[in-house]
Amino acid sequence: MRVRYHVVPRSQTQPAVLIESKEQRVAIRNMSESEAQFTALRQKLADWYSTKHIDVTFATATGAAVINYCGSEAIHDHTLGEYYYAGGCGVGELIEELEQRRRELLGPIDADEECAYGTGVANAEFDIPEEDFFEPFDDGEDLSFFNNEPVTCDYVPTPKPAPETGGYGGGYSGGGGKGGYSGKGGGRRKRDVTDPGMILGPDFTGEAVAINSVTDGGRGLIFEGIVNGLEMTETKTGKAIIKGNVVDGTNSIRFKKFMDNVDEGKALLKSLQGAKGVIVKGDVDFDDRFERDYVLDLRSVKESAKKTKRSESRDDSRVELHLHTKVSDKDALVSVKELLNTVADWGHPAVAITDHGVVQAFPEAQTIAGELKRKGKHIKVIYGVEGYLIENEESDKRYHIIMLAQNLIGLRNLYKMVTISHLKYFKRRPRLPREVIEEHREGIIIGSACEAGELMQAIVRGESWDRLKEIASFYDYLEIQPLCNNEFLVRNKIVPDEATLVEMNKTIVALGEELNRPVVATCDVHYLNPEDKIYREIMLTASGFKDAKYQPDLHLRTTDEMLKEFQYLGEDKAYEVVVTNSRLINDRIEEYDPIPNGTYSPKIEGAEKELEDMCYKKAKSIYGDPLPDVVAERLDYELTRIIGHGFAVLYYIAHKLVGKSLSDGYLVGSRGSVGSSFVATMADITEVNPLPPHYICPECKYSEFYLKGEYAGGFDLPRKKCPKCGADLHTNGHDIPFAIFMGFNGDKVPDIDLNFSGDYQPKAHKYTEELFGRDNVFRAGTIGTIAEKTAIGYVRKYAELNGIQARQGYLEFLAKGFTGVKNTTGQHPGGIMVCPRDMDVHMFTPVQYPANKKESGIITTHFDYHSIEGRMTKLDILGHDDPTIIRMLEDLTGVNAQTIPFDDEKTLSLFSSTEALGLTPEQLMGDKVATLAVPESGTGFVRRMLEDSKPKVFSDLVRISGFSHGTNVWLDNAQTLIKDGTCKLNEAISTRDDVMNYLIHRDIKPLTCFKVMENVRKGKGIDKLNKQGEKETDYEGELRAGNIPEWFIASCKKISYLFPRAHAVAYVMMAFRIAWFKINYPLAFYAAYFSIRAKAFDLKIMCADLQTQRAEFDRIKALDYKATPKDKDMLRELEVSMEMVQRGYHFETVSLEYSKARHFSIHNGALLPPFTAVDSLGEKVADAIVAEREKRPFTSIKDVQRRCKISQSILDTMIEMNCFGDLPDDEQMSLFGA
Repeated sequence: MRVRYHVVPRSQTQPAVLIESKEQRVAIRNMSESEAQFTALRQKLADWYSTKHIDVTFATATGAAVINYCGSEAIHDHTLGEYYYAGGCGVGELIEELEQRRRELLGPIDADEECAYGTGVANAEFDIPEEDFFEPFDDGEDLSFFNNEPVTCDYVPTPKPAPETGGYGGGYSGGGGKGGYSGKGGGRRKRDVTDPGMILGPDFTGEAVAINSVTDGGRGLIFEGIVNGLEMTETKTGKAIIKGNVVDGTNSIRFKKFMDNVDEGKALLKSLQGAKGVIVKGDVDFDDRFERDYVLDLRSVKESAKKTKRSESRDDSRVELHLHTKVSDKDALVSVKELLNTVADWGHPAVAITDHGVVQAFPEAQTIAGELKRKGKHIKVIYGVEGYLIENEESDKRYHIIMLAQNLIGLRNLYKMVTISHLKYFKRRPRLPREVIEEHREGIIIGSACEAGELMQAIVRGESWDRLKEIASFYDYLEIQPLCNNEFLVRNKIVPDEATLVEMNKTIVALGEELNRPVVATCDVHYLNPEDKIYREIMLTASGFKDAKYQPDLHLRTTDEMLKEFQYLGEDKAYEVVVTNSRLINDRIEEYDPIPNGTYSPKIEGAEKELEDMCYKKAKSIYGDPLPDVVAERLDYELTRIIGHGFAVLYYIAHKLVGKSLSDGYLVGSRGSVGSSFVATMADITEVNPLPPHYICPECKYSEFYLKGEYAGGFDLPRKKCPKCGADLHTNGHDIPFAIFMGFNGDKVPDIDLNFSGDYQPKAHKYTEELFGRDNVFRAGTIGTIAEKTAIGYVRKYAELNGIQARQGYLEFLAKGFTGVKNTTGQHPGGIMVCPRDMDVHMFTPVQYPANKKESGIITTHFDYHSIEGRMTKLDILGHDDPTIIRMLEDLTGVNAQTIPFDDEKTLSLFSSTEALGLTPEQLMGDKVATLAVPESGTGFVRRMLEDSKPKVFSDLVRISGFSHGTNVWLDNAQTLIKDGTCKLNEAISTRDDVMNYLIHRDIKPLTCFKVMENVRKGKGIDKLNKQGEKETDYEGELRAGNIPEWFIASCKKISYLFPRAHAVAYVMMAFRIAWFKINYPLAFYAAYFSIRAKAFDLKIMCADLQTQRAEFDRIKALDYKATPKDKDMLRELEVSMEMVQRGYHFETVSLEYSKARHFSIHNGALLPPFTAVDSLGEKVADAIVAEREKRPFTSIKDVQRRCKISQSILDTMIEMNCFGDLPDDEQMSLFGA
């Protein structure tokens, strides 16, 4: 922990205490004769350390006048050499006094600049780095033993090396002392004007210096590099501060720039973000308050000249046939996009992708190649793999082998071999026996690979010529590579010298000539450009390769560079292996797509007719026959598009899955936008009804629709009787456009996401196998990549091992070089990929185990599911707590949750007051709402939102759900608009549907409404901008012409992401039902909550009284940021427990006789915890206790331990908590007692 010591003088004739700090030691010397004040100070310090939980020891004083504090960590962060404590108690007054003197000497200073980077105390506008402030005395506390008479207090700061003088005149130079103002030159410099061609400030000339060479600051320094870590802070005075890092090849330096207003700040930020490289000029000074490092005060910025890229302009370019991308398991760095753009610019006719054992780059390559083709840049991708050849399954020796798919037959065989290598022969690597390759060789062109290949290793071993010919005969072409690729053989003294490497390559050339096999020169590319080598070195170092710094040059070479590499073969032969033969292999390979375009849904005979019939049948049963126009038009519109685009089978599958779950007693919640489809509602896929709000009579089918936005949702409609037959009218309809789900033209592939009970999810997955066949159903595969945080960790490790000291900006710069490299594979939590019965999955993808863990028993797609979604059918069968809670509540109470009315006043009141619980806000820790433990509304953030918005009807809750799930929707947007009275809660934008409906109801053109909604929901504002930042449309102008208010337009521009209303409605329907049980069946509610949602439970604390629980709550709360995740979980569960206790309920202790294994139950009017509530008692033991109890009664505690295999420590805990009641310790005691 770092502690800043602010020592406070209030003018005394002489210093009373001198505090000196050094590393982890703080010595306090008594400078006066008063032992009383010294003893009081020591006690204050001791108390303060104890309160802050800082581990320090009081060392024996060196003489009676010195106290030594030696903590386990450095506990100070100031750079002053010494402080004087002279009585008084105002924390910060020493700093204030010194700053005042500095101001008097220097004159006026910009408040914003001082606040951010000076040593002043005005810090209200900025986040100070996390630390504890030493405040042993409260402000204004009167300590009588201090002499408070006013006298002078002198202060001399620790000197720093004088900075370079000069620059552009006075003002802020900060090199002397504490990063403040030197006072030289008086006053502030004049505002700079940005010259033409500059990003910022006046133009300048001069040579850039290396950042690493600047150790003491300086004036007018020039640096060249890139910028990263950009951010903008808006001050309370309306100004802006731009911060970031300038990074060159040696290090980085933090910079700042103050702008007069936010618009200027945004413009500069945008310019810096768009600059590929910059040259900057400014002053460098030490900032000891925030950065605690040297900081560049930016004056001028211009974009640096673009670096000359390697290029090629030949009509006879070569083709690279051995190349690895980012999916080669932390070994390569090539970006597919950058690769294809590069080879297209170089004029190469094709390029091969041959990753280690996997083909996961194929989908992206297909997409990028297609995009380039549409732009007039044609590049053929050759799809292949570098496999691992073994002689047989028992063989431990594996060789690299290149396999290129010649055509679609070869591609299918390649996919099958990838599957076989992962499912059957995986051993550290996905291996392939030679006989498997022979069986699948049709359409495959095989190359001999690199030095790890079978042929080159035989040459190194000195095999005979005949043996070499036998080996080479297996391959369709032979490979040779630049000498540096094999230089490690010389370095490790496996071969004597470089001349031997030349002879090895010549041997392969001779073999090719004798066997009539083309010999091809390849690079074995692992990164694209020479300068990328450092990134691979870092990645390999962090992965444990001790020789990473000796890696060869494995970048992609141009044709001329390769011809030069092989000039020792002679000009003609070099041209043959580099150009002629690589193009020859390319010519043998067809151009094709590795993943078929189009949608391939499983075929279910008659699904279209079945879907149409069931929808009309249910619609007529609700709305009557003939259907009201609004119902008939919506149903016809949707069915025409769903069936016409071939999506009926997807709806039918979802209908079957939901029907199976409902028949087994589990509700299913929809998620995403599927509730936008009225066909989905009529097919029983979702409960959400997207029609406009309406009344419907269950008896005579009278209906009444509200089509102009009069009500936000049907559940808001007041109750009334049918004007025709007098029956109670039902209400429904949430006004959700179909376009939200399937696009404006209804041609977007529907993504039907369903929330099944977590308990039921495995059964739902199993049911898909029954529907489509086990061999046609696979879990949706995922690919995990190295995240930026992990990459920075790699860089730190590399820097540590190599003795490199660098700033954060430089580390982040290096980390970018391998962020996004494949790290592992996994599976979607609920995604199922379905292959049609008449197609083989290898038409789309290989398959594998997630993370290659065979023990998982799960088979996933080899490709990330995103890349094949829309070609194969993806079903989202997700596990969710809400349906599980509903099922448990129904089982405990016998109430059918689907009968709960969504306009129940008491339930609605929970979201705006605490009265329904019979508790006051004071009893609920200040909460003014009673939604604790209610899904969607239980978090502190949403509870504050409820207090601000005061919802009154169901649609208000839907809006709040949208606010909470969106980004930049509530804070500084809707919240402000509602508080200021600019708009009402039911007008503010909360979901994407709100945008579209608001505009439609005000007669804006439907297509414009849809396009605006699409842009806003993705955070692109109202009008999408092109790369030049220019508007491609003028929807904003159309909105203004349609008299759309400015607050609505401004709100749209702030939004980064919008939640779909259908998703919000589905969530709130589930949450509302659960909230109803909180009022009407409280014990059942708490039993379900603690069984399913609670993440922490302390049996001893929870079974205690309210005061004990409150004391534990306060203890954890006081930990603040030191609280562990477990502490935070416990804090939340204590809130729920204390609420329950104050409502008159309590927990009993675990009962051997009555407790369940895993779920809480109701017993004698109290909540009975399960056996798993005992600390460290796992589910397996809990299940065993219940199973043994059902077999026969337990006769003693020893009998329980013996039969259930309970450890002694857990047994002791259960005894302490009286879980065994009157059960004797063992049978002998029982007999003796009898």
